Amino acid sequence: MREEELRRYFMGEASVSQLAEDISGSVVKIDDLQSEILIADMQSSFSLQRDHVIRLCEAFLDRVLTPEALNTIGFALQASDAFEWEDEVISEVLSDWSAPEVNFELNAETLNMHRNWLLGHSEPPVREPIDSLHRINARLISRRTKTTY
Repeated sequence: MREEELRRYFMGEASVSQLAEDISGSVVKIDDLQSEILIADMQSSFSLQRDHVIRLCEAFLDRVLTPEALNTIGFALQASDAFEWEDEVISEVLSDWSAPEVNFELNAETLNMHRNWLLGHSEPPVREPIDSLHRINARLISRRTKTTY
């Protein structure tokens, strides 16, 4: 996937179907736990706003973006040096999307919840910090890495 294609989508220069096509094939599964996301970095910076992320919610709810595509986008945005935001709600949403196996399954109910957070209709829940006692018994459930091309 190309970060530039994400920027083009956010700017209205590319359709959601073009974005979905660009994402297709960018996840390389190594084994049951590990995968690589192939990402072409963007050279310029881009300020991500709530309305951009809301557009992704709506594309998912319209069934144009799959859970896998949204997961890939969430990971790519978090791993990017080019996309910037200063909004804790955006951070929460992208974190949820990038690790649905830990946070919330990507489905219509949770995407409506995320959209409501982004619209300011409700607040994300307060999440309990994970203390060292819980980490002792933790097990690895997935590992994603960014590979640039």
